[in-house]
Amino acid sequence: MIQKPAGGSGSQKGRALDSVIPIALFLVLNRIWGLGAGVAGATLWSIKVAVDRRRRGESVGRFLPILVVYLVVRAIIGILTDSEAVYFGIGIGTKAAVGVALIATVVAGQPVLARYAPMLVPFSSETRAHPLYLKVMGRLTVFLGVYQILTSVWDIWLFNRTSTDGYVLIRFAVGWPAGTLATMVAFAYADRALRPIPDYPGIMDLMDGPSED
Repeated sequence: MIQKPAGGSGSQKGRALDSVIPIALFLVLNRIWGLGAGVAGATLWSIKVAVDRRRRGESVGRFLPILVVYLVVRAIIGILTDSEAVYFGIGIGTKAAVGVALIATVVAGQPVLARYAPMLVPFSSETRAHPLYLKVMGRLTVFLGVYQILTSVWDIWLFNRTSTDGYVLIRFAVGWPAGTLATMVAFAYADRALRPIPDYPGIMDLMDGPSED
């Protein structure tokens, strides 16, 4: 049984704060005490967010150890080098590498979203077994991979043309609505493309109701 993520305005506000607070901590601490303090504050809050999500039973739980190690290692490197280029460059490079890896899973015939999409949308076993499901998830995986790569290119362009504070603020201000729009487009495409599958009720119906498995 796949658990539905917690909903409601309270959880949405909490997620919004979880996105904003690391940015605010970095900007304030970086301005007062320098890059090391900003990195430490943002990293500690991000780890707290990941742990809280695991406690709530969200899908990040199984990836928590990898995520925490990544955040800690990135923070240590950023603090030791005291370099914005190194710290942010690690994040940009990681995002681009993830994009390439996502596309590689499609080339290998095992699109990653085919396995992990049911963590968000409780597709029935019959839907997951249909050949169209694999095709649609493959296209969405490529879309996600290309999005990661393109936003990495945007990050590099932005970093080279703004201050550290400007980079962080503009990246967040542009990235949040862009990510929301990309997610809406992906959901709309998936919902329409999967309709030919027999007994597929639609994504919204699936997310509103219990899993069939």
